Amino acid sequence: MTQKRLALLALVLVGLAPTASIFASFGTGDGLFGQFAWFASKAWMLGLPLWWHLKVDRKSFSWSPIRQGGVGMSVAVGSLFCAVMVLAWVFIGNARVDRSVFIASLEPFGLTDPTTYIAAAVFWTVGNSVLEEYVFRWFLVEKGEVVFGSSWATIFVSAGIFVLHHFFALWFLGFTLFANLLASLGLFVGGVAFSWLYVRYRSIWIPYITHAMCDVVVFAIGYLLLFG
Repeated sequence: MTQKRLALLALVLVGLAPTASIFASFGTGDGLFGQFAWFASKAWMLGLPLWWHLKVDRKSFSWSPIRQGGVGMSVAVGSLFCAVMVLAWVFIGNARVDRSVFIASLEPFGLTDPTTYIAAAVFWTVGNSVLEEYVFRWFLVEKGEVVFGSSWATIFVSAGIFVLHHFFALWFLGFTLFANLLASLGLFVGGVAFSWLYVRYRSIWIPYITHAMCDVVVFAIGYLLLFG
C-alpha cells in the first residue's frame, strides 16, 4: 500500500472515532453503555495514532516540545475567540438552547451534580483537550499533509473532522439547528486556527493553549445552564 493510501486509511480510522463515540454514548440513552463507549473511543484515539506513528511510520516518540515560539500568538487568538464566544452566547445562544434537554442529556453521566461537573470540566480542559490536539492537530494534520500536501486543504479537512463530532454532540445536548450551525461555524473557525497554529509552530502545546482557553468559556456557559 502506498504512503498516501496508508495516510488516508489512518485519517478515516482515527478521524471518525470521535463521531462514532458520540452516537454510542449520547445516542443510546444508556448511561453505562455510553460511558463504556466513551472511554473505549478515547483509548482508540490515544492508542492508534501512537501505534501507527511507532510501528507503521517507524518514527520515534516525541512530547512535541515548543521550539519555534508561538505562546503569545496562542494567547492572543484564544483571547479573541473567548470574547466572541461570550458575546455570541449573550446575544444569540442563550435564547436558543433548550435547557431541559441539555440537563436531561447530561443526567445519565452524573454531570448534573456541581462537584462532578466541575471535576469533568477540569478533566476535559486539562486532559481531553490535549488528546484532541494530539489527534486533530498532530496526527490528522500530519496524515493530511501526506494525502493533500502542505496546504490549506489539510487545515480545512482537519477542522471539518473536528467539527463533525461536535455537531452531533450539540444536537444531542438540545441545541436548535440554528444554534448548532452557528456553534459549528465557530468550531470550524477555531479548528482552522488550531490547525494553522500547529502547522506554523509544530507543537501541539501551542494550539492547546488556545483550545483550553475556549474550553473554560464553554464550561462556564454550561455551568450557568445547569446551575445558574
